[in-house]
Amino acid sequence: MEVLRTPIVAPAITCALMAATVWAGSALAQPDSAANADEAEIRAAVEALIDDFLNFRAIRPFAPELSLEEAYRWQDETVEILRPTFGEVVGYKTGGHNPGPTSPYFPPGGIRAQMLSGMFVSNGASVRVDEMGAGSFLEADFAFRVGSESINEARTDLEILAGLDAFVPFAEVPDPTAAPDDNAMARAVVGNMTSRIALAGDPVPIEPTEEWLARLNNMEYAVLDENSSVIERRSMADWYRPIDVVRWLRDHLQAYGKQLEPGQLLSLGNLGINRPFFDGTTRGETYTSNRYQVEYYGLRADGEPATVTINLIR
Repeated sequence: MEVLRTPIVAPAITCALMAATVWAGSALAQPDSAANADEAEIRAAVEALIDDFLNFRAIRPFAPELSLEEAYRWQDETVEILRPTFGEVVGYKTGGHNPGPTSPYFPPGGIRAQMLSGMFVSNGASVRVDEMGAGSFLEADFAFRVGSESINEARTDLEILAGLDAFVPFAEVPDPTAAPDDNAMARAVVGNMTSRIALAGDPVPIEPTEEWLARLNNMEYAVLDENSSVIERRSMADWYRPIDVVRWLRDHLQAYGKQLEPGQLLSLGNLGINRPFFDGTTRGETYTSNRYQVEYYGLRADGEPATVTINLIR
């Protein structure tokens, strides 16, 4: 069984920050000295945010006042700094599309971030609870896998579905542990939604048919513990339409000059069964079980649920 341990990251962080500062300084330098000073101040705040995150500290307040467009530009800088530690971009995630109140830290309409290869651990891996940040939580989610570049030009629901080749069980452990901050929305975007750990189950092939659209729109799912007891069960019919979220994510990426590529994963946002590790958060009842298994029903040809599992060591 894979056991996830806190990485020793400080030396790698220092080298990564130095390299990224040199790269970003040359790429983003402006002729005006005031603009250069602003860039330097923002970069220093971004580097401090990343240093806090990688060293499992509460992220300090983020001082720079940025437009949403600027915040996503600096998210790209964050990803460049994280790459030596977390690897290459392997997909994207989004949130804020479910009905009712979403996170107050998300921009209106939704937020998106970039998933890096080093964030992924094996399905069934064990997470040490005492190494998680105070605000960390378990998130049931799911993803699609991009199957064709045609998704970048797709217009109808069926055309978008044709650009995907698999449903992927997906769960993660975000870690938004942070000090109170009036500028938390910019911090969430720049900080790449503080994604730390992700797990993917076995892909389920899908087909571009009306029947599959209906199946996805009405999919039922649940979280179970180590005793196979159901923690909570829900239906996608009460949550969001998956293809609508794929369209939003695709369009948002294109607005920033990014195209989807075959093989990338698209995580569409939480399924309403988040559970925090510790007391003192607003994310639901503290999770005290030792397994967090997400099951998705009615998708596999053999009738068995698709699954993804996080084991917990306390």
